Amino acid sequence: MEPVTTTTAIAAAKLVELAFNEFVKSGAGEIAKKTVGGAIDLVKNLRDKIKAKFQGNERAEKALAEVEKEGDSTALDKVTKYLDLELDEDEAFATEVRQIAQQIINIQNQNNSSREYNNYGRDQINIETIQGNPKIGGS
Repeated sequence: MEPVTTTTAIAAAKLVELAFNEFVKSGAGEIAKKTVGGAIDLVKNLRDKIKAKFQGNERAEKALAEVEKEGDSTALDKVTKYLDLELDEDEAFATEVRQIAQQIINIQNQNNSSREYNNYGRDQINIETIQGNPKIGGS
């Protein structure tokens, strides 16, 4: 078996973050919904695929249970290591979960870019609350 590369480790870490990060955050309900920005079903699908892959692996199942029950970041690291091994060994699984993760990332990026407000231009004023004598334009 090949040694774990940094790229592979980052990929597994990102997958675990996307799938299980809501359990690590306090008040997972609304915060998680805002974090994933409309990708809730995809996150659940990703998490379910990872959990299904670990069925029968007692250590991995225990780590998953700790993440979901206690939001333990140490258990999250364990899940990342187990997932990293599975990604190396099962190429079809790796492709499938990475595609789901990419869809989640794309949705998050769309949501973040649509909220971005750029204040371009030189003379910006709020016409709702004009006070005094605002000058617009040159001199």
